[in-house]
Amino acid sequence: MTHGGFSTSDLIVSAEASALAMARSLGLGDEVAIGQEWSADDGDMVLGVRLSGGAEGMMVLAVNDGVGERLLSDPAVLQAAFAAGVQAAGNKLHVTFETSTVERITDHVPLAVIEITDAGVLTSLAGITLPVTAPVVADVPPVEEFEPISFADTFDVLDHPATAALSMLNDVELVVTAELGRTTMAVRELLGLSPGMVVEIDRAAGAPIDLLVNGRRIAAGEVVVIDEEFGIRITDIAPIGDRRR
Repeated sequence: MTHGGFSTSDLIVSAEASALAMARSLGLGDEVAIGQEWSADDGDMVLGVRLSGGAEGMMVLAVNDGVGERLLSDPAVLQAAFAAGVQAAGNKLHVTFETSTVERITDHVPLAVIEITDAGVLTSLAGITLPVTAPVVADVPPVEEFEPISFADTFDVLDHPATAALSMLNDVELVVTAELGRTTMAVRELLGLSPGMVVEIDRAAGAPIDLLVNGRRIAAGEVVVIDEEFGIRITDIAPIGDRRR
């Protein structure tokens, strides 16, 4: 039965195993690594076998023309080397392949590319093409499209009745207090107060007076007299983060 498809990682592992088996059989090297690209050019010869049975595909080996001619001169050794590579790949993928005889291949770029090196020097390339399963893509809900909002739309939103709900609080009365300063006294000092005594507070002469709303400082100003009554001329509005009790 033909396999429906392999994962990309399984394909690479099988390609490495087959490349190492062929390299050792043909004396091309003893180390393999994943290649970045299939860089075989006009000065190279690509040999390969077609795979069937466990899965439809192809296994290829790229060497320079001189090495290729030498390998083709001994078909039995070359076929045995490819057979070893096919066996190694099948063992990794847990399938059994049938193969064709080794032939020269043109215009084929394998899905998995493996570099074969000998003492760190690149000697050849090997590769496998097999069916690969498509990556599973989770169902993603479509992105909802929104109409762009213009400045005019923004002002319309601000004029919405829900935004104007704060106007309902316009007639709520709040306690506004002018505070000259504060001090701390022990109970015995408080009980000892009498007319004519002076109590020091934490405010220097000429310092602004605090204006409090429900005990929270919202502004500061200076004392003025209006029609023989005291008032406060606002000189500073406290930032929102500084409106302490």
